[in-house]
Amino acid sequence: MMNYTDEPHGIFFLIDNKSFYASVESIERGLNPLQSILVVMSEQANTNGGLVLATSPQAKKLFGIRNVDRWRDLPHDQRLLIVPPRMNLYIRKSLAINQIFTHFAAENDIYPYSIDESILDMTHSWQLFGQTPQQAARCIQLAVRQQLGLYTTVGIGENPLQAKLALDLFAKHSPELIGTLTYQTFTKHVWPITDLTSVWSIG
Repeated sequence: MMNYTDEPHGIFFLIDNKSFYASVESIERGLNPLQSILVVMSEQANTNGGLVLATSPQAKKLFGIRNVDRWRDLPHDQRLLIVPPRMNLYIRKSLAINQIFTHFAAENDIYPYSIDESILDMTHSWQLFGQTPQQAARCIQLAVRQQLGLYTTVGIGENPLQAKLALDLFAKHSPELIGTLTYQTFTKHVWPITDLTSVWSIG
């Protein structure tokens, strides 16, 4: 058994907005982002006829559409809604989401990682929102859902790397959209993974 006593220990959340562009477009049209069948398609000249930038969960499930698929790969199905990207809208929504996070962590403890992901250092504040970090994560999910209509996925770890791996490997496949990794569970949950490209930062 490894001794992790001298390692830095904190509580970090890595929060991802589920199918962000497609979810924002769904909400703007009064659709449930988990039920809509929608893709955001760029048709710029350098995309060779069109490139999928984002896919709703139902479009992925029904048709197997993936980000960076091309126009020619899309099914001819009248249920599929194809919309152009609106980057200014997505930036405004991203800023609004991070503003919600300031109700749960100090501004200096919030680190936007990309337009749809942020790292929150919850070490000093999670206990204000629940008896466990998972309960605090649920409070954040509900706040974003109630205020903006978006679904968020939360990875929880004792450092940012653990939080990111918990997000990608476990939270995205959990009904609660929450996953957790710690020093003590890392060996059990990560070492058995044989598809190494599924692990963040391994190409």
